[in-house]
Amino acid sequence: MPVESADAAADVLQAILQDLAAILNVLEGRVLYLIKESARGAIAPDAVVGELAPLLRDLKACYRRLTDVKERQDLSYDAARQLDEADRRSVWLLRKIRGQQIFLTKLSLEARLRSLVPAEAFDIYQALLTHDEEEREMLTSDDARIRDFLLEDPPDRGDGTAGPGV
Repeated sequence: MPVESADAAADVLQAILQDLAAILNVLEGRVLYLIKESARGAIAPDAVVGELAPLLRDLKACYRRLTDVKERQDLSYDAARQLDEADRRSVWLLRKIRGQQIFLTKLSLEARLRSLVPAEAFDIYQALLTHDEEEREMLTSDDARIRDFLLEDPPDRGDGTAGPGV
């Protein structure tokens, strides 16, 4: 490949890397804005979930482009490092977006359930969820975690069982 052609390819690659970084910057800024506004009650949870859906779509499109570029054979070390950073950032953003979507959806469902059932029934349901979580933790704990639990001296919860744990 002639030198001019290699320089042009490097310029195109650098422009692609800058575009990917700019897209990730915009997506991250918008996600964090929505999280902050939701936390202070300025935007309804359902509206935030709705706003996050197109951001997730855009993140997926960006990530597909990123993986296409990562397959190129003419990547420099610096370009590969930048792509790896964009990859990690994309994964982080996905976790942030999906985590917020799931959290806010659960919050809305909980509020709806609370409005439909008597308070006592809702409290029983919450206790069941807590025990389900404890059961899941117990079943998925490794031996080291179980040994740590055996050495703990948690306060009694008043229902005849020890506090949360394995």
